[in-house]
Amino acid sequence: MNKNKTITYRFMRYLICIIILSNCLTFFCQYFIIQNNMKNQSMEMGKNLMESNLSMIEQYFRDVDNIAYSLIYNRDIVRFLKNDVDRADDLKWLDGVESLYFNSRSDLRLSFYKDGKYNNIYSLLIKRDVSDYRYEKWYQEMLWTGKERILISGTATKNEPDFIHSIIYRIDDLYGNDVVGYLKIDMDLKYLKEIFVHDYSRIAGTSITDEEGKMLFWDKLIIELDDSVYNSREHGVLETEEYLISYGTSENTGWHICMAMSKAELFRNHYKLIPVLFGLLLAILAATARISNRFLNIITVNFKRLSEGMKLVKQGKLHVTIEPEISDEISLLIQEFNEMMQKVNSLMETVEAKQILLKETEIKALQQQINPHFMHNIMETIIGLASEGMDEEVIQMSECMSDMLRYNTRMNDVTTLREEMEQIRNYVQVLKIRFQDRFEVYYDYDEECLDCIIVKFMLQPLVENSLTHGLSETWKDGMLRIRIVREEDLISVMIFDNGVGFSEERLEEMRRQLEITTERPLDYINQYKSLGIMNVHLRLRLYYGEKYSIEIFSKPGRGTCISIKIPYIKENNEDRADV
Repeated sequence: MNKNKTITYRFMRYLICIIILSNCLTFFCQYFIIQNNMKNQSMEMGKNLMESNLSMIEQYFRDVDNIAYSLIYNRDIVRFLKNDVDRADDLKWLDGVESLYFNSRSDLRLSFYKDGKYNNIYSLLIKRDVSDYRYEKWYQEMLWTGKERILISGTATKNEPDFIHSIIYRIDDLYGNDVVGYLKIDMDLKYLKEIFVHDYSRIAGTSITDEEGKMLFWDKLIIELDDSVYNSREHGVLETEEYLISYGTSENTGWHICMAMSKAELFRNHYKLIPVLFGLLLAILAATARISNRFLNIITVNFKRLSEGMKLVKQGKLHVTIEPEISDEISLLIQEFNEMMQKVNSLMETVEAKQILLKETEIKALQQQINPHFMHNIMETIIGLASEGMDEEVIQMSECMSDMLRYNTRMNDVTTLREEMEQIRNYVQVLKIRFQDRFEVYYDYDEECLDCIIVKFMLQPLVENSLTHGLSETWKDGMLRIRIVREEDLISVMIFDNGVGFSEERLEEMRRQLEITTERPLDYINQYKSLGIMNVHLRLRLYYGEKYSIEIFSKPGRGTCISIKIPYIKENNEDRADV
């Protein structure tokens, strides 16, 4: 999470996000509402077109039935069909009747069949001599079903979409139940197309199937629906991925009629609204961003000044005075901030003076604990050597002690790591004489680290702790390793021995003591008067503060490693006074 974002930035971001979301939601809602309304209107239009088509089809076939019934119940026609002999005046009269209907209804073709004369057909437009009509499909169906009226349709294919639809009527004797003949009315495809096909760009295609699912007619597109759609024999609208399909069933013929409307055509104008809505959204966002930025600048101008002042304080520039841009509620806060910083500066000067005195006093107090203890151990060792007549060792130890006393009596509290290491070498030499070479010491350090400024007596108590406690029970093959390396701006000092180590309980106790003494080192001086790790820890904490750290690692029977990290400060460095 980025915590450096300004109030203005966050406010603008959230405001713009809210506006984007609200406008997008509004535009999308409007878009889908309009689209849904257009779809509903198109579906309603499809239903209306289907109702109109069904109504026209029903009316068309009622008209055909009316024409047929006016003929099959005509006395003269029945008489003509009953006569076995075709008289010339009867044929002429029949041609006149057919011509009359042909001129008024050019889409219809009338044909008469006499019962008993199976090779003759009486029509103005069709050849009169035909093969035996008893073998034709319509006659067989009428004979077996006993129906008075049947529909015969051709089957349309993709290659042959045209068909001729025919209705055959049985003509009975007006004065009996005998069949005297048949009337066949053929309907022309062109006229049917004018009824079924609408000159409307959104209609992608029309299809008609019979009750058995055979394709009777199609225009532009073959539409096939599942039979279950027509079970209710009601009309309705189905939606597919590309089309809205209105469907219905003719009561008169049982035909299933389908009309497909292209959704792309329906919503073409609607899709043109998308770039318009998007452009409008961008314009609203631009206007909102500009107005919001001007508005927020008025509100946050003093906030910005106060924030800049606080950043300077964070950088350590405490003598800061902020001048408000305008007089408002935030200007009162700025005034309080200025007064607070004046008080802080005054208190800081007082506290710094007291801390300098306290720090010097604390370091002096801890250093005084080292000198007597250290000298006491050396004197005991010299006395022991002298009592055993080891004059050469006494002389060597005395020379080392002389150098150590000279180092110890210097009044300064800090030294270089180089001088501290010379002190360590003298001290180790004394202890090697004392412990009769029961251990070896290995030095591993970077040369550049030796010029670093450190607190006096930082290493000697730790080395003493490793030799006198860690290796106290080691009679041979004891090992002490001192490793000093630089890690960027820090000096890392590690002191390792292969002695007895600490138990887990003792190690946890020491770590706990190091942790609780970190905040107030001076409070624990009297508690930890003896030399060792705690003494060094308290002095380094007082001197370096939070820039110093210490870690202890130990395993029983394996040894102990003490790791200390302090700031790298070269001798004569100007930053030495700031430690």
